[in-house]
Amino acid sequence: MLFPDTLLFDRESRGDYEEAITKIAEGEWVTTEILGRQLVLGGLYAVGASFVADGSVMTSDQNFLRIFSDRQAGEVSVGLIRLKPGSDVNATANLIRQNLPNDITIMTRQEFIDFEANYWRNSTSIGFIFSLGVVMGFVVGVIIVYQILYSDVSDHLPEYATLKAMGYHNGYLLSVVSQEAFILAVSGYIPGYLISSFLYDLTRNATNLPLLMTSQLSLFTLFLTVLMCAISGAVAMRKLRLADPADIF
Repeated sequence: MLFPDTLLFDRESRGDYEEAITKIAEGEWVTTEILGRQLVLGGLYAVGASFVADGSVMTSDQNFLRIFSDRQAGEVSVGLIRLKPGSDVNATANLIRQNLPNDITIMTRQEFIDFEANYWRNSTSIGFIFSLGVVMGFVVGVIIVYQILYSDVSDHLPEYATLKAMGYHNGYLLSVVSQEAFILAVSGYIPGYLISSFLYDLTRNATNLPLLMTSQLSLFTLFLTVLMCAISGAVAMRKLRLADPADIF
C-alpha cells in the first residue's frame, strides 16, 4: 500500500474547511479521524455537496477496507469501466449485460445520471416538495393571469361586442385574447427567468448544491408559462361567448 491511511478531500464540501483546504493546497498534510482511526488528508479534488451529504473523501480500496473493517472486498457498490476513445458506449454496455448475471446493473454515464435524478425526483421528499411547488405555482399563475385577462375583457367588453355585431366570430375574439395571453407569457417569462437564474446562483453558492438553470429546464418553463397563459385566456373568453351585443348596447 503506497499511502496507508491517506485520503483525498473534496474542496467543494459544505462547511468551515477553508483553513484545512488551504493547508492541503500548500502541500501540508492534515490529520483527521474516522471511526476512531487517525487518517491523513493528503490531497484535494472537486465534486461538491449533495442533498444527502455535505461533502466526501476519496481513498483506495485497501484503505477503505482498513477503515470499515466490517466490509468485505467482494461487496462492491459501484464500479467504473473506462473505455478507449472512440468506443461505442451503448454497444459495449449491451455486450457487458449479456455476459454478466442479472443481479448486476450495467449503466452508461448518462443512464447513471438519469437514475440518480429519477431517484431524487420520485423516491424522496425533496422531489415531492419541488414537484408540489411547480404544480402550486402553475395553478396560482393560471388564477392570476385569468384575473388580469378577465378584468381586461370586462373593461373592453363594448369594443368586443362591437366586433361581434360587425360579424366577427368567437374564434377571432379568442385569437385576440390568446395573443394578449401570449404577450403576458413572454413579458412575464423574461424577468422571471432572470430572477430565477439569480436565485439559482445564490442558492448554489450558499449551499453548494448542484442547482443549475439548464437550457432544457428553461424551455420547459417557457412551455409551462405559455400553457398557463393559454388556459387563462381560454377561461376568460367565456365572458365574451356569453356576451350579447344587444344587451351591452
